[in-house]
Amino acid sequence: MHLLLSVGVLWALAVLAERLGFAPPFLVPLGALAYGAFALYGLRFGLRHALLLLGLLAPWFPWAAFLVPLAFALLFGRRMGEREQAAFYGWALVWPALALLLVWQVFPTFYAFYLSLFEKVNFLRPAAFAGLENYQILLRDPLFWRALGNTFWYVLFTVPTGLLLATAIAILLNTGVAFQGFYRTLYFLPYITALTAAAAVWRWIYHPEFGFLNWLLGTPGLDWLNTPTGVFALLLRPLGLEPQGFWAGPSLAFVAVMAMSVWHFLGYQVVILLAGLQAIPKEYYEAAELDGASFWQQHRLITWPLLSPTTFFLFTLGIIGAFQVFTQVYVLTPTGGVLQDTLTLAFYLYNKGFRDSDFSYASAIAMVTFLIILVLTLVQRRILERRVNYEI
Repeated sequence: MHLLLSVGVLWALAVLAERLGFAPPFLVPLGALAYGAFALYGLRFGLRHALLLLGLLAPWFPWAAFLVPLAFALLFGRRMGEREQAAFYGWALVWPALALLLVWQVFPTFYAFYLSLFEKVNFLRPAAFAGLENYQILLRDPLFWRALGNTFWYVLFTVPTGLLLATAIAILLNTGVAFQGFYRTLYFLPYITALTAAAAVWRWIYHPEFGFLNWLLGTPGLDWLNTPTGVFALLLRPLGLEPQGFWAGPSLAFVAVMAMSVWHFLGYQVVILLAGLQAIPKEYYEAAELDGASFWQQHRLITWPLLSPTTFFLFTLGIIGAFQVFTQVYVLTPTGGVLQDTLTLAFYLYNKGFRDSDFSYASAIAMVTFLIILVLTLVQRRILERRVNYEI
């Protein structure tokens, strides 16, 4: 029964997705075949199980595939075994939440891969099947490699910098400073501020003529968001060195975007790290102090190892979020920078899908980004998680 309920829910979701144009049409007859097979199998337990065949009305009434098994269990549930009842009602309670996850996460992923196999899908005309042609074009696309390189720099700069700053601030806030709740709220406020609004404010801060940053640094006229020169090239220029291409580093405009991103997400990391610090028993620090350990020794030998589960969690989420960066880049540099120096994978995906109306190529970019994130996450778990200490 619980297998029939699961198949019914998946089929109902497939019918709804097909009606909205978010799923290939072959899923509907495939779901009918699976549901019908399970329902017919139930006839061996009694003719009353023929009522389950009413779920085949799902192409016209999608939720029949879910409601019919549920109603059947409510009517004849007492005749089921205790174990079968527990499994069925457990799945019945889990499926509404699981269905949301499937609708907004799992199904779109498979549908994106399906779209990537066609040629220039724009939902206005039939698209020809292209196989892996979009992926072959992607590998030869200089803009894709430009976006990937920029995203790499974004990950490399923002994730470690944000984590180190947040750890230092959290340690300072955990030392018994007065008005700790006020400071915690103060640091968390940027994170709950709408990202578009925060980016718009930072765009004013970076303004070459009226910006606060140029006034503060005494550099009037410096256009932070339209300077494509790499920061490494700028720093090494006084030494007579000027690396080119990727080795010139991220542009000054992209570094400005990174600074805004670190500021926005810093509060979230501080609050999470502060919770991790407060879970460490104070007796460990008292014993270390009695043994003559210095401030740095206490945090190197106690804080850092015992805080490793929290830092590993934030590091993993940070990399996943960094590969999906879009909003602040779009608001601060709507064109992707002067020489596409702030173009990221998510921004390039958006341009291909919604500017060029090429959803098949955009889906290919999405699938490659997904695979990169998946591989990096698995590598992190393989290499870094073994260093995590879960015992306090």
